Amino acid sequence: MHVAFSLLTLFPGRVGGSESNVRGLLREYVAGNGPERVTVLANAPVMDAYRERVGGPVALHRVHSYRQGDGSLTRLAAMTTAAVAPRVAARDVPRDVDVLHHPVTVPVPRLPGVPTLTTVYDLQHHELPGFFSRGERAFRRWAYDGAARAADLVLTSSEYSRERLVELAGVAPERAVAVHMGIDHERFVPAPTAADATIAQRLSLPERYVVYPANLWPHKNHERLVSAFAALDDPDLELLLTGQDYGRAGALVEQARRLGAGSRIRHLGYLEPEDVPALYRRATAMVFPSLYEGFGSPPLEAMACGCPVACSTRGSLAEVVGGAGLHFDPESVEEIAAATTRIVEDAALRSTLRARGLERAAEFTWEAAARRHVELYERALRL
Repeated sequence: MHVAFSLLTLFPGRVGGSESNVRGLLREYVAGNGPERVTVLANAPVMDAYRERVGGPVALHRVHSYRQGDGSLTRLAAMTTAAVAPRVAARDVPRDVDVLHHPVTVPVPRLPGVPTLTTVYDLQHHELPGFFSRGERAFRRWAYDGAARAADLVLTSSEYSRERLVELAGVAPERAVAVHMGIDHERFVPAPTAADATIAQRLSLPERYVVYPANLWPHKNHERLVSAFAALDDPDLELLLTGQDYGRAGALVEQARRLGAGSRIRHLGYLEPEDVPALYRRATAMVFPSLYEGFGSPPLEAMACGCPVACSTRGSLAEVVGGAGLHFDPESVEEIAAATTRIVEDAALRSTLRARGLERAAEFTWEAAARRHVELYERALRL
């Protein structure tokens, strides 16, 4: 079986969970836990970023007929052109493809007559429409909802998201399939490594801290977390935030200063993947107050590092974290503060959550996810 794995609309390093899924699957496919042959359909940035991530049955293929540009407007123009003139965008695609997979949702290219699978990670524009402009909502309905309705099979990363696809996007139940993502168990381990101390020194990690790793998108709910943390009566505890700031970090810093917690709250910005496990291993706990997740890898990654987790119950988080975490209502500043206080003050609770977390995280592997994808590729061929 020859699978085309399209990354034509991907800007490497600019997205979160969807690229984690891409990288995890490709690693397993390279290792032989995938189809007999995989061709990664690549734009210029993907060619550069993924050159060292292929091998064995996986090869990169530059599609010169799709020019994605390097900004929002040029990206939208390229996708629109591909939708209007699909034969042009597909001109450089190998002709012997058996199955086409769009793992980053947007259906570029389209290959008439070839069974197509599309991965849709969330329908946040339906569930939290206030966080998007009218233009963004229109684009997502066209790109995400349209991709879901056009695919032979629609893959998503949780049962929660599968139910939303059926209910909100009109996908037939028999065409929607949930496949849990994995985590990198070679990198996220509880035992400290020789590099941990060096990373801690470079990042100036404090003695006691809770961590929230999330790009500063509105649905990540940073403002309520900052308010909750500022209300804690624990002057030696710090809150460390990580992720791309998208121009919002300044407002959070000002909020923390106004609430009298400016010296205890820091935004570390984007961290290299190699630094993240050390951050989790040294943390007192992770507090994850997101208002919406289609899956939610960071709590699992933290648990795999032995870090106790307190998290929101929204979206897929209750499904993914299960009973291995302490849960709270993310719209209640009081509940966030109470959960944070409880997890940092109760050593016995942290010990229990650490043990449960290690057991829970072990259930999520990329090998299982890759093998399930192969089954679905074969199913698409039989449709």
